[in-house]
Amino acid sequence: MSPIIYGIHPVREALTSPLLRFQKILVSARNPSPSLQTIFDLAQKRKVPLVFTERETLDRMVKGGLHQNIIGIVEETPYADLEKILARPKKEGIKALFLILDGIQDPQNLGSLIRTALGCEVQGMIIPKDRAVGITPAVIKASAGAAAHMPVARVVNIATTIDRLKNEGIWIYGASGEAKDLIYDLDLNIDLAIVIGAEGKGIRPLVKKKCDRLFSIPMKGPVSSFNASVSGGMILYEVMKQRHHLLKRKDG
Repeated sequence: MSPIIYGIHPVREALTSPLLRFQKILVSARNPSPSLQTIFDLAQKRKVPLVFTERETLDRMVKGGLHQNIIGIVEETPYADLEKILARPKKEGIKALFLILDGIQDPQNLGSLIRTALGCEVQGMIIPKDRAVGITPAVIKASAGAAAHMPVARVVNIATTIDRLKNEGIWIYGASGEAKDLIYDLDLNIDLAIVIGAEGKGIRPLVKKKCDRLFSIPMKGPVSSFNASVSGGMILYEVMKQRHHLLKRKDG
């Protein structure tokens, strides 16, 4: 079965992405709202066929998801080429910032991390092929369409890939609850890749050994760790804050 994207915002975002190619769009509302009409107009520009069908058909396809009367059927999600991702910072003349996810299995967490990464100037994400969720319809929905714009490379071996990044002069910093160094005490204005581990398990030992430095996020109270997507948001925002603060100082 071909991958699907459902919901007004995810479908609209996907239609503006050069990364995705649509086979067709299924619609169950014959009197479109302004939001649906915008999608119809985008589909017409991209020459994507609109097919009207019954709402029950869409209900069966999303299996309980909120489709908002629209589903896009796309070709197989294209994962990004690792080498193209690594070339991006030099091509754009900026500091590298990549996100490496070591075994995230929850589609909601991956979708949230993709959306956060896109908003925090991450140039590409790296995920493993095995024992981890890929770019599924649920992930695209959870990302509110951001997955259509974020380059994601899927690799066989995260540890080997880290070596590849190091050869490009990229520092590897891993998030680890037991690390003594705090995220706020690090200089993050370097060519950098952040590693975030699986829910509950954290970064695997071999991958952890590959990290140049480990850091933690300070927290109070009885909870021992933050959710993976929440941690990613705090970490990436700190990177962005440091970099923009430094740019303001230079401009001033």
